[in-house]
Amino acid sequence: MKFAHLSDVHLGSWREDSLRELGMQAFKESMDICIKENVGLIIISGDLFNVALPSIEVLKEAANILNKVREHDINVYVIPGSHDYSASGKTMIDVLENSGLIINVARLDENKLIMFEDKTGIKIAGWHGRKGGLEKNEYWQVGKEHLEKEQGFKIFMFHTMLEEFKPEDLGIVECMSVNNLPKGFDYYAGGHPHYVMQGDYSRGKLTYPGALFPNNFKELERFKHGGFYIVDDKMDIRWQPVKTKDVESLQADAD
Repeated sequence: MKFAHLSDVHLGSWREDSLRELGMQAFKESMDICIKENVGLIIISGDLFNVALPSIEVLKEAANILNKVREHDINVYVIPGSHDYSASGKTMIDVLENSGLIINVARLDENKLIMFEDKTGIKIAGWHGRKGGLEKNEYWQVGKEHLEKEQGFKIFMFHTMLEEFKPEDLGIVECMSVNNLPKGFDYYAGGHPHYVMQGDYSRGKLTYPGALFPNNFKELERFKHGGFYIVDDKMDIRWQPVKTKDVESLQADAD
């Protein structure tokens, strides 16, 4: 039942070519680690891409990496995040899904969230993120109570900042309450804030793995590198760092 939980990969971000390539390298290394760890499945809780319509080069590299995962019979479950969600429906997430490389979990059937069951027996449901935190209003509108009645080991994926898990330096940001998430899940796979956080909700664990690779210079200086979670069959949660380069910060006194 071992699985990996990634979020905020932001493939295609950074204007600088070398840093953009390091972001892709971090994704490749994380997938190689998942294969080596023999995980049963991979979940990516939003912002696989930095934009809804990334460049052909970024899409091609991402597809090649995901195809290697597919060759090892590992399913990848994804929800669109605030960066790669598109209200028009034009997103590369759907292109990858149509190619059989990923499964988009953020689906409705008669306005009710759909529960997917992996070959490992793990059940997965989730909802997308939107720019400006607009997804928090949708949690009132979509049906999710039926998910609480499902039996078995369950994962809920979401891409939003929660009031009860909000970092101090984001205190003025308006967020959704954790109580809007469906109850009775074993693992709540969060995304959006680029902070590594863990907590408890309902009967399960709620986690944010942070960005897989720092997405700006402030994050490079503060976090140095990113990573993701690996969760085993005993529900031991391990944060796996992905370190592509050393980071050295220099300060200049301009007085």
